[in-house]
Amino acid sequence: MSYANPAAYEQFMGRWSERLAPAFLRFAGVADGQHAIDVGCGTGSLSRALLASAATVRVTGVDPTPDYVAFAREAPQEPRAQFQVGAAEKLPFADGAFDAALSLLVLQDFDDARRAVLEMARVTRPGGVVAACLWDFRDGLPMLSLMWQAAEAVAPELVSRYREDVPPRQHPGPDDLQTLWRDAALSGIETSALELSMCFASFDDYWRPFLGGATRTSRFAAAVDAETGGALARELAGRLPRLQPDGSFVLPARAWAVKGAVSAPDPQHYDRPQNERRR
Repeated sequence: MSYANPAAYEQFMGRWSERLAPAFLRFAGVADGQHAIDVGCGTGSLSRALLASAATVRVTGVDPTPDYVAFAREAPQEPRAQFQVGAAEKLPFADGAFDAALSLLVLQDFDDARRAVLEMARVTRPGGVVAACLWDFRDGLPMLSLMWQAAEAVAPELVSRYREDVPPRQHPGPDDLQTLWRDAALSGIETSALELSMCFASFDDYWRPFLGGATRTSRFAAAVDAETGGALARELAGRLPRLQPDGSFVLPARAWAVKGAVSAPDPQHYDRPQNERRR
């Protein structure tokens, strides 16, 4: 997915990442004094939650988008955090450099998710945790699915054209996540559903971030609304759940989380003669 404008992204999806991060950290179980890597750190929501969770935890954030790294670097103003540009599929760190490797809501966007998980495991010490979570895009994110339903109602040809240009991704579920973690030789694998209530103060609070152009999806929504003379926004407003007297409303959200531990090396491997190890 193509991301732009980190400030706009904070309003569109980053605010929900920030709300979800503490629950994800409780699931992952990162301890005070540990050094964690935040893979695909984006605007830094998870890194900030890590810093707030304990007094001496340290975090290194890595993301391939320089503008997002710059945004994340400015936000915490905290010496326990550092950020740098880098790809999840080729992390620029030594084996076992971190106590934990975490990834919040970006696993589905990695070019090669399997390679990224292998890299997360590689840079984590034996016994350390490797954990990730991602939105349940199939059934657990009405914030976006309502928009797509409204777009199909007012501009089905534009939706079809978009999907021809940008084929829908196969979003992993819990079973897929377990498979990824098993393939990385991680042990004690657990999955969990993390539930979140998205509370919107008004329709404007919900809709305006779509117009910021932070992601390909939001740029599409803004373009459809402009091309249909505001019909998308009107259709979407009619599909929202019942509003409270003050105009507020709540949408449920769910993310899938997975974690596993890096296994200690097999001592017998190092006891074998060198020529046997190469077989």
